[in-house]
Amino acid sequence: MLQFSVYSRVCKGLDSVESHLKYLKSILPPKGNIRMLQVTEKQYARMEILLGAVKKTEKIAGKQLLLF
Repeated sequence: MLQFSVYSRVCKGLDSVESHLKYLKSILPPKGNIRMLQVTEKQYARMEILLGAVKKTEKIAGKQLLLF
């Protein structure tokens, strides 16, 4: 399992992706690491969400998720 913190960012085009990658490299902590995954709109649309049983204390969010 890799997840400690997960952040997402929507980039409009490959130029924006390259620019953000350059920025991430500039702020990379000396002893830290960042894993970047580039996903196209088509790949994102094919994402499957797998859910287990909902706990009584768990709130179900709306169907739309705001990424930024």
